[in-house]
Amino acid sequence: MLGVGLVVRFGVDWEVVFGSWCGRFLSRLVGEVLEGVGVRVPHGAVKPFSVSPIFDVGGRVVNRLVPGSAYWFRVSFVCGLVDCGRVVNAFVRDMYVLSSGEVVRVFGVEVHELKLNNDVGGRAVVNWGVEFWPTVFTFRSRYITWPSPARFLSSAARSLVGLVRGSEVVFDRGGDWLGGVINNVDVKGFVRDVVFNTEVVGFRVRRLRVGLGGGRVMPAFRGVAEYVTYTENVGLFNALLNVAEFFGVGKNRALGFGFIKIVHRDVKPL
Repeated sequence: MLGVGLVVRFGVDWEVVFGSWCGRFLSRLVGEVLEGVGVRVPHGAVKPFSVSPIFDVGGRVVNRLVPGSAYWFRVSFVCGLVDCGRVVNAFVRDMYVLSSGEVVRVFGVEVHELKLNNDVGGRAVVNWGVEFWPTVFTFRSRYITWPSPARFLSSAARSLVGLVRGSEVVFDRGGDWLGGVINNVDVKGFVRDVVFNTEVVGFRVRRLRVGLGGGRVMPAFRGVAEYVTYTENVGLFNALLNVAEFFGVGKNRALGFGFIKIVHRDVKPL
């Protein structure tokens, strides 16, 4: 198993007003549920999970939780970094009790396994669209707050390489991804080629400043974008999009940033 995603539907018995971004509350909840089954995530360490924002039943990101209402979130785990069997057992239960004594009532949990198509495929033109919830990319210590195809695909490639057992990954001192090999495919070369052959057809985004508490603010964007890509390996390209949708893209995914949905994917084989 490469990755597992859980969609958790829940409610609360007390009102929770978020003084900052809701992903901070959710990241704490996930961390405490993991610690409850003996999986500890040290502060500052690479998180083995990504989370969505918290949504109401209408799909809106919330800034408070009210008793009597239902909400949901998605959390995705990298099985190479955490025991996904223990994770599923930790989350599939009737309630989560936080260290503060507060209780989260669980209405239901959907479990999804990440499966990648091993078919190498061939040449194709792909028209694809993405909806972004608050997302931020980084490049050379700069924040990128628009739907850059280079940053999107590079982020997805880092996740893909990290997922596949036996891959080789090289990092520079700044943490930028430099290379990797999957099934004899040079992913660095593949991504460089697919970035060169991807264009943004159009986008509509709103730039945000998301409060993280303690006076900290994260720049981000929210919106939709349309792309067109020419690729000589449509199987690997589809894997990039699948991984991006499963784990999100960009920075601070364990805090609820980078959640996306592939709204369409139209493949024209050549």
